[in-house]
Amino acid sequence: MMAERLLKPRYRVAVIDLQKFEPEGIIGAFKRKGAHVSPLSGELDPGLAVDAFLSSSYGDYVYVLKFNGRTFLARHTKPIEEKNWKAPKRYMVRDESGLRRILLQETSKRAMLLTGASVALIWGTVLWFVWMYLRGNPFATFLMFFLGFLLTDVEKVLQYLTLGYCRE
Repeated sequence: MMAERLLKPRYRVAVIDLQKFEPEGIIGAFKRKGAHVSPLSGELDPGLAVDAFLSSSYGDYVYVLKFNGRTFLARHTKPIEEKNWKAPKRYMVRDESGLRRILLQETSKRAMLLTGASVALIWGTVLWFVWMYLRGNPFATFLMFFLGFLLTDVEKVLQYLTLGYCRE
């Protein structure tokens, strides 16, 4: 919550797992509400499909709708929610490049692995510096353990600044 007020994201992304629903009903509901919906097919490169979607749509709210073996991207100017859906993974996104990066991560396995590796590298470096600084001071380690809840907000800010997006 604190990170959200500090960061003021430009875009909001929700990744919704809709495995038990039929795509036609959900996609129809999104279209009736005025959202631009685009299917992702296996024929195109995921990067090209995401770029085409971003250039042909507008709005601050982006949805990745995952059905059994099919994925759709939707974009709207207002948030769309339904009570019957599972709680979606929500992201705050800083700019267009962060939006492209999160959409690629959610639609392409290769991009997911590359993004996961970069996050691991960032956090490995941070943890190495913290360990080098605190290895001789047990009180500082004890204090960091009890102040760990602040580290989640620090993690969000670091991911937001380096990757262009973070989880809400």
